[in-house]
Amino acid sequence: MIRLERIHKHFGSLHVLQGVSLEVAKGEALVIIGPSGSGKSTLLRCVNLLVAPDQGRVFIDGVHVNHPSVTPEWVRQQVGMVFQSFNLFTHLTAIENVMLGPVRVKGWDADRARSKAKQLLARVGLAAKADAYPAQLSGGQQQRVAIARALAMDPKAMLFDEPTSALDPEYIREVLDVMTSLAREGMTMLVVTHEMGFASSVASRLVFIDAGVIIEEGRPEEVFQHPKQERTRAFVSKILR
Repeated sequence: MIRLERIHKHFGSLHVLQGVSLEVAKGEALVIIGPSGSGKSTLLRCVNLLVAPDQGRVFIDGVHVNHPSVTPEWVRQQVGMVFQSFNLFTHLTAIENVMLGPVRVKGWDADRARSKAKQLLARVGLAAKADAYPAQLSGGQQQRVAIARALAMDPKAMLFDEPTSALDPEYIREVLDVMTSLAREGMTMLVVTHEMGFASSVASRLVFIDAGVIIEEGRPEEVFQHPKQERTRAFVSKILR
């Protein structure tokens, strides 16, 4: 579903991604771990062209999406993204935030979009909060609205960039529970996270990246319990201590 071929990205003199190649199969939940500044978020943003790779090719469901003939807007309809910050429109209710994409981008009428939004808010456990504004919601509830909003576009895959890092500990579980349900329902997911419990229990595959290079990948139990590379061992020993 997602294929990255030899992706390079520079920010000035900083070589953030150094020839990264990666594949995510349909229905797979792949989790990327690594230290801060290792290129994890940049790699994720290259998938939906929020960051344009300097070199390399990005494919979504077989389509070469960083080809000049493909618009970023089309790519973002294929791949939903959930960020660290919730990025909800504060002047819109929860249901209006979820309706916005189908109405503005897909051209749905309001009734159809509202019906879809109600289903999605129920799916993330927020049916009772449809008419609440973001300021009336907890951080965890806002992030779940953001997930529902991304799902409203019927994406082929979902990207999660540290979706719980801005949350108080009491709200992290409710967001991870929604993500776990999505993975078990067969949603293709590429997730950057520091939540190692989620990574070990939900990921079908784990990728460790450091200094813009994939150091190691494998099943979570392999990477956590029997890492092959010394850099992986050093990182895992710190985060699992």
